Amino acid sequence: MHNTCSIRPATLADDHVLSQLAGRTFPLGCPQDTDPKHLAAFIASELTAERFREFISSDGVTILLAEAESKLAGFAMLVADCPHPQIAAQSPIELRKFYVDLPYHGHGVAHALMQAAIPILEDQRFDAAWLSVYSGNARAISFYEKWGFKTVGTHYFKVGSDPQQDFVMRRDRSRGTE
Repeated sequence: MHNTCSIRPATLADDHVLSQLAGRTFPLGCPQDTDPKHLAAFIASELTAERFREFISSDGVTILLAEAESKLAGFAMLVADCPHPQIAAQSPIELRKFYVDLPYHGHGVAHALMQAAIPILEDQRFDAAWLSVYSGNARAISFYEKWGFKTVGTHYFKVGSDPQQDFVMRRDRSRGTE
């Protein structure tokens, strides 16, 4: 584990580093045979500095940054009151993005980031948390299962114009046993 890993909320000044990290790490969670043009189209439309400024400025969106060695090592984006047709809940929260830069894989950054996200996911305002993860990403699925997420369905997530099958995973608020 990186001794200097710290977590803080994102600010507007983080827009470019978030965009760069997301652009580098997003392809890691996709099928290996994803067409580079589809990856490029998704990154160019969804992971830009402008989009991150919109997210950071939005009510109900929380972006947590993990920093290690004075560098952005990962981030998590949580979106409040974000319904999904396969999540029966009155007020769900989505863990929409959870990215850790490759040099920090296996060094506790993801653990620290999820530890910081859990109090938000467990907030009394929300009765369920959910996420979408590529169905072939066994490492990520195993990580989410360790944090109490369970697969409840599948849907398609478009990367560019390429529909990819994702698992929809749900985590109910704990009863204070964690």
